[in-house]
Amino acid sequence: MMNLRRKPAVSACTALLLTGCMLLLSAHAEAVSAVLYGRVMLCLRTLVPSLYGCTMLGALLCMSGAAQALGHSLRFAADRLHLSHGAFGIFLVSQLAGYPVGSMLLRQASERGDLTEQDAARLSCVCFGGGPAFLIGLAGGQLLGSNACGLCIMLCGMCANLITAAVMRPQREPARESGGSGCRLDAGMLTDAAAAAVRSMTMICAAVLLFGVIGCTAELCGILRLLTALGGVCGIAPHTVRAAVSAFADVTQLADLAACGLPDPVLIPLTAGLLSFGGCCVLIQCRAVGVRSLRLRTLFLSRISAALLTAFLVRLCLPLLPLSLPECAAEAFAHQTAVSESGSVLPALLIFLTGFPFLLKKD
Repeated sequence: MMNLRRKPAVSACTALLLTGCMLLLSAHAEAVSAVLYGRVMLCLRTLVPSLYGCTMLGALLCMSGAAQALGHSLRFAADRLHLSHGAFGIFLVSQLAGYPVGSMLLRQASERGDLTEQDAARLSCVCFGGGPAFLIGLAGGQLLGSNACGLCIMLCGMCANLITAAVMRPQREPARESGGSGCRLDAGMLTDAAAAAVRSMTMICAAVLLFGVIGCTAELCGILRLLTALGGVCGIAPHTVRAAVSAFADVTQLADLAACGLPDPVLIPLTAGLLSFGGCCVLIQCRAVGVRSLRLRTLFLSRISAALLTAFLVRLCLPLLPLSLPECAAEAFAHQTAVSESGSVLPALLIFLTGFPFLLKKD
């Protein structure tokens, strides 16, 4: 009886909350439009041209059997983690391909029957990495002034993912695989990979727009001002609180954190942890392109654990790193993004025009 009474109450509260948010956004339509315009241009000029290649190549690696062959060559580690060679191959590819690609590859493996949906959801928590271009080139070289620091952050993040995978490994061992399957590539795989990449990019862009609306709503509701006030009570400067919250929500906003004047022993592990976490926007993207059973709460908690472990490992390695944080690092990084920027919407339009015919083909 109690549950029956609670459900209508929860539904009513949810309806009132969503209605209030709708009225709030309608009252500030100009601000919302500006935020969404910026998000659309981010997708067209940055995300689609940059992520499409990694997304399609990652799908080809799995479809052709190359990822499974890679996992078979490192079967000692795969067996210790109770992972099939194909699943371990996806894990390895995901560490270098970019944040949401691992979840997409796991969903495709589940759809092909190579993995159960439960295993795909569990592995989505560790098949997660920013990739060398972002972690070494931008975060390390541009923001921290040291490619070696970026490499350390990437390697520590991979170690944290391995440790998390070992903790989360299934009790059962996969069926023994006698050998690596041969690699095969044909025209059908190319079209399937193109279609999968376009579908994933569409869902990623939708998640970016959704997060823009969520962030705008939180700003209009005064949540950021409340967090700033709480930080002031704890003795944290308001601009530092705002920068940390922005980076926690969207990892591309790390430049604001670097400009807060934090000492290296605090800034670098904190940066490493945020990069390992990926940001709330990236987690929503992973949920959008991942399997249906992937729960955002589980993904959030596992990435927080991995982020804390990454920060700890980087702090241990800090005395070994050559650091020379340039004064203009934050300004230089502010003009960069998590992926390269083309400056034109034409590449994104051409990608979608090329991929949509594949979406319409019949099986």
